Amino acid sequence: MSHPPDRLDLAKAAEMHREIELLYEERGLAGISVVEDEIRWLSDTGNRLRSEAMKAVERGMDESNQNDIWSGLQVFYNLGELRSTVDSLINKYKGIGVKSVGSALDMKAISASSGGFGPGGVQRSGTPQIGGGKRAGEALWERMARCMDELHKVMTAVWQLQTVLSKKRVPFTQILFLHEVWQVSE
Repeated sequence: MSHPPDRLDLAKAAEMHREIELLYEERGLAGISVVEDEIRWLSDTGNRLRSEAMKAVERGMDESNQNDIWSGLQVFYNLGELRSTVDSLINKYKGIGVKSVGSALDMKAISASSGGFGPGGVQRSGTPQIGGGKRAGEALWERMARCMDELHKVMTAVWQLQTVLSKKRVPFTQILFLHEVWQVSE
C-alpha cells in the first residue's frame, strides 16, 4: 500500500500551518494568552511537519525516489521554507563530501592504519611521506575507494534533488521549484 494520502495530508497541514502563522503575525495577536497557548502547539506541530518532510526528502534522495523528495519539498514550500531547506541540504551533502575527502587523504591515519613507522607528514620537497611502502599504498587506495563510494552517493543524492527541483512545479502558479529556489531575495 502506498502513502500518497499521508503526503497530501502533510502538504495540506503545512499550508494551513503557514496560513495560521501569517494571520498571527499580520493581525498582531501576540500577547493574548489563549492565542499564545495555541501558538506553542502550532510551533510543535511545525517542527513535526519539518521533521517528517525532511525524512521523506532524505529517504527519497537515498533511495532515488523522486516522489518522496517532491512530497517533502512540497511541505517546505507550503511552510515558506523551500529555499532555506534546499540550501541546508546542499550544505549537508557538501560537508559529507569534504569530510570524506579529508578522511581519505589523512596521511597520519593512513600511516597508522598501514602499520607504518612514524606519524606521516610532509618531506622538505612537499611530498607526503606515509611510510610502510606497499601497505601504505594499499591503505591509501582502500581509503580512496571508500571516499569515491561516498562521493558517488552524495552526487547521486544531490542530482536527485536537482532533478526534482527542475521537474516539479508549484501548484496553481506552475513555476518550477528550481526557480523558487533561485529567486533573488528582494
